[in-house]
Amino acid sequence: MAFKFRAQAALDLRTRQLQHAQRELARAEGDRDVARRRVADAEQALIDARAAAAEAQPTITDCSALQWYRFWIVRLEHERTAHLATLAARDEAVARAAATCLQAQQKKESLHRFREKARTGYEAAEAAAERKLIDELATRRYAATRQSANQS
Repeated sequence: MAFKFRAQAALDLRTRQLQHAQRELARAEGDRDVARRRVADAEQALIDARAAAAEAQPTITDCSALQWYRFWIVRLEHERTAHLATLAARDEAVARAAATCLQAQQKKESLHRFREKARTGYEAAEAAAERKLIDELATRRYAATRQSANQS
């Protein structure tokens, strides 16, 4: 008779929950990577804008052009700040998803250990029953040879 784990349905459920948690973690990490790229792009745009303003400053004679560069740089700084806030939120989402994934992994592993313990117990019981049967057969054989020796 083959081993059958009675809580297999629960183990299958835990496996599906772990897979779902892993997919959510991967999605959150992807979102975080996009946010990191946006922050890097915003920082590069800010560096380029400052360089452009510094390059144009000696040739600008109009005050409004200088103000335009300043406002442009301020807008880019605000965009970078917004992207940094988004990145922080994505980092928190990754941390939550990682915690959920870890918890699902622990639940699955506990059921898996329970399954292995049950399998080990089943195999020990099967081995004990087999030893008992072998011992019984050996006892009968010994008794039969003893009886035939006594009759002779």
